Amino acid sequence: MTFHEYLLRFEAYQLAQIKRNEELAYQAWLNQQVQATTGSTKHPRPKFRTFKQFFDTDKQIATVRKIFESSEVSENRQVSQEKIFVQRMQEFKRLKKQGKIIPWQKRTQAEKGGF
Repeated sequence: MTFHEYLLRFEAYQLAQIKRNEELAYQAWLNQQVQATTGSTKHPRPKFRTFKQFFDTDKQIATVRKIFESSEVSENRQVSQEKIFVQRMQEFKRLKKQGKIIPWQKRTQAEKGGF
């Protein structure tokens, strides 16, 4: 197993642990909803109004991903997405110039697909 494969497996393990912790936290949250209140005994209110206030899964996942994804990887991903967009725009302009793309307003009802 290469080091990169090890890191991928370790990240997957960490994400699985977060999922398990989420399930445990959800059970605890259900128990808490039944029992925990704030305020006076005359006007009690639940301490957590939503499950997300109790356990934020997205935040936990973002923390794990931040550890395993370097900024260099995300920058490369952003650059590649920009290159793809530029290539698609150039292809679109070329096809439009060749007349292979008909503007929406000039299409017949059948070409619009019933819209």
